Amino acid sequence: MIDKNSPALYLLPFILDFMMGGISIAVPLLAIMLNASPLTLGILGFSPGVAYISLCLVFGKLSEVWHRKNLLSLGLFLYTLSSLILCFSSRIYQLYLSMLLIGIGAAMFWPTLEAWIAEREEKKPLARKMGIFNTSWSLGQALGPLAGGMLFAISLRLPFYLVFLVGLFSFFILLKGIPGDDLSRRSRSIDNSSPSSSINSSYSFYVNISRIANFTLWFSLGVIRYIFPKLGTNLGISSSFLGLLMFALFSSQTLIFYGLGIFRNWQYTIYPLIFFQVLALSGLAIIFFSSSFVLFLLAFLLIGAGIGMTHSSSLFHSVNTVLQKGPRAAVHEIFLAAGGLSGPLIGGIIAQRFSLRTPYLVAFLIIGGGIVVEILIKIRASSCKN
Repeated sequence: MIDKNSPALYLLPFILDFMMGGISIAVPLLAIMLNASPLTLGILGFSPGVAYISLCLVFGKLSEVWHRKNLLSLGLFLYTLSSLILCFSSRIYQLYLSMLLIGIGAAMFWPTLEAWIAEREEKKPLARKMGIFNTSWSLGQALGPLAGGMLFAISLRLPFYLVFLVGLFSFFILLKGIPGDDLSRRSRSIDNSSPSSSINSSYSFYVNISRIANFTLWFSLGVIRYIFPKLGTNLGISSSFLGLLMFALFSSQTLIFYGLGIFRNWQYTIYPLIFFQVLALSGLAIIFFSSSFVLFLLAFLLIGAGIGMTHSSSLFHSVNTVLQKGPRAAVHEIFLAAGGLSGPLIGGIIAQRFSLRTPYLVAFLIIGGGIVVEILIKIRASSCKN
């Protein structure tokens, strides 16, 4: 029987990433107004990732033995507290504090929610559930930067006021719209709809290549989120247009999420994964060589499509297991967070040392290197079967 409360559960990721999307565009712009250097912007993107990676597995394991609704509530509280701090921030260290709280709240929230959704509605295929979940949070990330960029153009505090109010609303959704979970009913289900003859035997192979791919794409996304605003402002791109570019990226990602939730048989072949990474490579090349807003728009669409595929593959193979969905979802989140935090840090250092274009060349090489590693893993797995 389909859970009548599932709409509320799927609404939460939209709300949270709408909040984060608004913050992700407004915080770098506010930091630039506070005379932040490219390196400072990189560290600003790095700081929440450190907290997230450090605590993600801890809270993922805790979600297996504690009520998941309680963890989600704590995570929401820290998100909302962070947005309140941003409403009054006028120093760089205050931005660091806020982003650190976001990292801790995210570590509580995302692995817990992913595991909870994966174990509910047992009759719905896992790919479909993950497709709805991914579409929800990605749509929030698409609309958040768009709203944040436009509101920042009106008033630099306005995006943070909106995010704070949305955070309060999310508490109402969680407390009133979703019942508490039953610890005695942890799901042991696994999706057997794949054509693969042995899911367990292929798990390590596919989960490894998808996590590598997801790491490299999130590295690129980290560079774009925290370093591109500096390049954009230097090229005369307004905050509204920056928000539109991020909207294009996450809209493309959302469409891929939705499509992968409908189509089958893509999970157990490497070729779609490689193809979408090549699309992302094309987008990074455009950013490196071009100064045209129209071409930037195309580049962001291509990169968004790449992230949509790699993220879907990594999450599906991470939670398509018997038991311990929380810890495995946490490992998935650790890989993407490692890419998301190393991208701004390395990109900021390289931009400071060389130019604002160079980080995109580095991201191109990292994705290309990841593709080579994935192909080698595939060849090795094929030879072992023979």
